[in-house]
Amino acid sequence: MINYKWIAFLAVALSLFVSVTSMGAILISLKDISVSFNTTIHQVSWLVIIHLLTVTAILLPAGNFADRFGRKNIHLLGIVFFISGTILGFFATSFIFLMFSRVIMAIGSGMGQAVGGAIVTALFPESERGKSLGMMSTSVGLGQTAGPVIGGVLVYNFGWESVYLFLIFPMLVAFILGYFLLKKDDLDIKQNNLKADLFDLKGTLFGIFFIISLIVGLKNLYFQNILSNYALVFLLFSFPFGYLFVITELRTSNPILNFSLFKKRDFSIAVNTRFFAFIAMSGNMIMMPIFLTGLLNINESKVGLMLIFQSLGFAASAAIGGRLSDKFGRVKFIIIGLILIIISYSLIAQLSIKSPVWFITIILLIGGIGQGCWGSPNMALTYSSLDKSQYGFVSSIISFIRNMGNTFGQTISTLILSTFLILGAGYSGDISGLSTLDESSMNVFLNAWKFIYYSSIIFLIISLIPNIFFMHKKTI
Repeated sequence: MINYKWIAFLAVALSLFVSVTSMGAILISLKDISVSFNTTIHQVSWLVIIHLLTVTAILLPAGNFADRFGRKNIHLLGIVFFISGTILGFFATSFIFLMFSRVIMAIGSGMGQAVGGAIVTALFPESERGKSLGMMSTSVGLGQTAGPVIGGVLVYNFGWESVYLFLIFPMLVAFILGYFLLKKDDLDIKQNNLKADLFDLKGTLFGIFFIISLIVGLKNLYFQNILSNYALVFLLFSFPFGYLFVITELRTSNPILNFSLFKKRDFSIAVNTRFFAFIAMSGNMIMMPIFLTGLLNINESKVGLMLIFQSLGFAASAAIGGRLSDKFGRVKFIIIGLILIIISYSLIAQLSIKSPVWFITIILLIGGIGQGCWGSPNMALTYSSLDKSQYGFVSSIISFIRNMGNTFGQTISTLILSTFLILGAGYSGDISGLSTLDESSMNVFLNAWKFIYYSSIIFLIISLIPNIFFMHKKTI
């Protein structure tokens, strides 16, 4: 079938689109869920945190299983978990049960993230890798754009349960397409069966405990009670688990995270680029809504429209950048994309309460274009740096690094902002109170704002420099 690769791509892209859409749609429904189950904002936020924890913890094991038992099998199993979770969520009669359904959904999302890129990469030749991964990133961008819109319409008209009901049907279509359209993986069954007995269970458990301890600790770290907060306990526990994980992976014959791969220069640079760039970008993800809704007092609906331009810029440039990078060189587009984000953040750092909405929107659009430009070529180079038999691992490590970068970036940004406001302005209130700050306190906020974005630029430069001076300049 001459168009098989694009038909098979549709099966993977649809499941990815629905998975990403679900995140934004469920975020919009948190307030309605809070009212329905009479839970606090802090309690209901655990629906988001537990999703992040589960996805991050499942990525590396899922990638390992995919390389040994088949990416199609893991992809379809992930969809089954996701659909099961949405059904359980729709019928949830308590908040605890809803949390459990979210874990099941997140396991499915994690499996999909772990193998989606590997399946797409295997479908296309090396000369079209940037284009295919660019289209995959476009699916993510469209999902990010559609999620809040779809979720808002459904929650407003039918309640939060309708979000879970809606997600079931397109994911069922994705399962049917994947089952009938995706070919079985070309694996050495005998070899894989032998390796199955050597699965790195100890390393997997240490890794999961390390990730859970680290993320829970970072997500709950607050400056005002840093010495009494239980977050410190989780952070302290993360160190021994991290140490045991590294030691286990170095000693086992079949690790879920093979540290020796980082000796390969192109792979190491590609991962470094991804980690520090996502630290920088995730800070903007959380700071921009705070600035727009809190300090400038712009209503959420208008802020949503402004942020859509960033998502659309990302979606469009991911497809175009990925396609052009196949022809003109992937490193060039990584450099161009990171420079565009640096320019965007340099301008964002200078914003004030008098900055016009149209100007902020244009800056967001430039940043979104930059994000799309570098992301797909970076993924393509990461895959190209390793053997085809390791594509499951590459797909999982790409998603793992993104999640960890997001966690560190959001934590660093919020900790810097709260530290400035408490020490400089004596303010520890919520976001809605920022617009009532006096001139002196607003200047404290803007100083924190500059510090955060200049720090983000430093992270982006750390991502940029190795690509300029050390990455092999491959065209395809």
